[in-house]
Amino acid sequence: MKQLIHTTSLVILLFFAIFIQYSCHENVLINSKISPSNNAVGVYSVALPCMTYTYYSDSAVTSTNIGGVPIYQGVGSFIDPFFGGMTGATYFQIVPQYPSTDTFTGYTMDSAFLIMPYSGFTWGDTTAATGSNYTQTYQVFYMLDTMTLGNTYYSNSTEPIDLANPLSAPTAVNIYHLRDSVGTYPNVLDVNHPGLRIPLYLPVIKNRIYNAIQNISSTSTNPFQDFMNAFNGICLRVADTRKSSLAIPYFQLDGLTDFSQAGVAMYYHPTGTTVTADSYSIFNFNTSYCAHFNSINRSYRQYPVNQLIQEGKANTQIVALQNQPGASIDVVIPRITTLPAGVINKAELQLTLLPQYNVTSTSVTDTFFAPERLYPTGIANALYPPGAGAGVAYNIADRYPLYSTSPLAVLDGFLHTGFGSGANLQTFTIDIPREVMYSLSQKNDTIHLQVNGSQDYYGAFHMVAGGGNYGTSGTTDTLYRAKLVVTYSQLTNH
Repeated sequence: MKQLIHTTSLVILLFFAIFIQYSCHENVLINSKISPSNNAVGVYSVALPCMTYTYYSDSAVTSTNIGGVPIYQGVGSFIDPFFGGMTGATYFQIVPQYPSTDTFTGYTMDSAFLIMPYSGFTWGDTTAATGSNYTQTYQVFYMLDTMTLGNTYYSNSTEPIDLANPLSAPTAVNIYHLRDSVGTYPNVLDVNHPGLRIPLYLPVIKNRIYNAIQNISSTSTNPFQDFMNAFNGICLRVADTRKSSLAIPYFQLDGLTDFSQAGVAMYYHPTGTTVTADSYSIFNFNTSYCAHFNSINRSYRQYPVNQLIQEGKANTQIVALQNQPGASIDVVIPRITTLPAGVINKAELQLTLLPQYNVTSTSVTDTFFAPERLYPTGIANALYPPGAGAGVAYNIADRYPLYSTSPLAVLDGFLHTGFGSGANLQTFTIDIPREVMYSLSQKNDTIHLQVNGSQDYYGAFHMVAGGGNYGTSGTTDTLYRAKLVVTYSQLTNH
C-alpha cells in the first residue's frame, strides 16, 4: 500500500483551515481522561456509528533498525485458540568483534554455541502451573543467500537455508526457564545472561567461520563486509513446524555485552596444551553492519478468526486484532458532516473488548491478553485528504508533528475500564479530534481508518471487540458496539 507523508506546507494549511473554521485553540482538544461530561453546561456528546470489519495484514516490516529501539524476534511455533497458528523464525548476520585472519592461529577449537538473549517477554501461557511445562525445539541453519543492511524485509520474507548441513541438532528448550540466570541481579555475570545456548556442530560452523575470516583483506577499509561476503548469516527456527506450543518466546538481537546480543561463541585453547576452552571469540549481531528480519507465518484455518477474515465486510458484528502481521481492523466513520455546529472538544473512537473472547481477569493475565496500545492510519478517498489519492495510507492530523511523541498523548490508544452506563467495560480509546475538524473543514463526510497494534513483538497479542453492528437493538449489548463519540461545545452569540 502506498504511504503518504504530508509536507510542511500541507500541515500548515491543515491547521490554518481548522482554526479559521472553528476559531478554537489547542486547549479545546481534551484527552479522554479529563474530557467534560455530557451534563456540563454547553457541552454535549453524540455517538456516530461505525462500519467495521476484520482484514489480514501480512506486510509488517520486520527489519527495523533504529538506534535505541530493541530488536525483538519471535521464534517458535504457537497456537492461539481464537487466532490459530503462528510460526516465527529469525534470520540475521554476524560479524567478528575483532576482524583478523589470524584469530584462531595457534589455537585448537573446543566448542561453539549459538547465543540468543531472552527479551523477557513470552507470548502465551507463562503461568507457573501450566506454562512451566511448555517447550520449543529449535534448530540452527546457515543461510545460502546474503542480506543487505538498509534493505527492507517483511514478515513474509524468507531466505534459502542449508537443510542438508544444519549448524545444530534439534534442541528442546523449556520456555519458562529461559528467564533463568546464575546469580542475583545486578550481580549476574554476562556469560550467564538469560537466553538460549544451543550447541553447534563444531566441524560445520568452524569451516564456515574460518573461511569467512580468511576472506578479510589486510588492506581492507571494511573488514566486517569482507567477512559477511563469505558468511551469509544464520537462521534460527523450530525443528518441526508441525509441533506447536501454547507459548512463544521473543529474543533480542542487539545488546551491549558479549552475551546480551545474538551471535556465535567459539571456544578454544592454545594448541599443544591440556587446558580446555581457555578463551573464546564472539561473532555477534552488530546493528551498524548486520541485516535481520523476523519471518512470521500464520495458519488461521479451522480457527474462529478465519471466518471473520473470510467474511470481511459481510461481518460487522465482531472485529479482531493482533500485532502485525495478523488480523487488523478496518473502520469507516460516515456522516461526519452531520455533527452539530460547535467547538470539537473530543472525538474518540471506542473499541470495546468482548469478555467472552478476551482475558479480563487479572488472575490470568499471563495467558492471552490485548495489545498495550492501538495505532490508527488514515486511508484516503478520492477527495480527502486533498492531493492524497484514493486508497493511499496517510498519517492522520492528530499524529503531527511526526518528529514529536507529544501528539501520542492526545491520540491515546490505550485500554481503559469503566465505560458504559454502570458497566465495567474494557475499551480502547483512540482520540482523533484534529482529524475530525480537518475533515469538517474540507466538507468530507467520511473518515476511513485502519487500526493496528504495535510492531515491537511481531504477531503477539489477542483482541476481540464489538464491531459497528454488534448487539441487539434495545439491549445492553449495544454498549459493546464500535463508535465515534464526539464531545462538542455549542457556541453562544452575545
